[in-house]
Amino acid sequence: MPQTSNADIIYSSQGATVSWEGISSFVTGNLPGDVQLGFQAHQAGSFLTSSFTRSVTGGKRGGGYLQFKTLLTSQRVVWGQIPGNVISVGRFGSAHSSMNSGGFNPLYLAFEFKDSSQAGSPMRYGWAGLSLVNGNLFSGGDFPALTISAWAYDTTGAQIPMGTTAATPEPGTMALLALGALTLGARGVRSWRRNRASVS
Repeated sequence: MPQTSNADIIYSSQGATVSWEGISSFVTGNLPGDVQLGFQAHQAGSFLTSSFTRSVTGGKRGGGYLQFKTLLTSQRVVWGQIPGNVISVGRFGSAHSSMNSGGFNPLYLAFEFKDSSQAGSPMRYGWAGLSLVNGNLFSGGDFPALTISAWAYDTTGAQIPMGTTAATPEPGTMALLALGALTLGARGVRSWRRNRASVS
């Protein structure tokens, strides 16, 4: 029987959009331990004046350890390959009366956290899929709007590639599967030849 890899990736598909007039706050809720990844919409200044500002921030929720890379990426890279600073709270988009920080298509936010439910609070690594729709507030839209499409983390401490949703079998497992398929195929061919010869 082939053996499966020890890696265990916990994946959640969400599709929540955080904005001031919509869902103003969202928290992942399923990271183990006493910390979560959360997102919050904010508003400041007098409505539709030059000081009027809306923004969406994200970061650590709870008392534990969680940080993320400031650079969002579209590539299937791991935590250690992503440049940029490491912070616990950051702004993902802002909009003013007549200007905005711009939007982005789906990108990955790399994060790390300590699993306080385990002895020694080992480090765990994950990603969150984010996209931002933005515009000037005078245009009347609910900007900025940050969508959290999904997130995942690895329970073993491995640095998973951004966007990975399931554990990848180890090379040894793939070799065992291939060998098993060849063995079954050869056995079937021998049986077929034997049956054909007896009929003849």
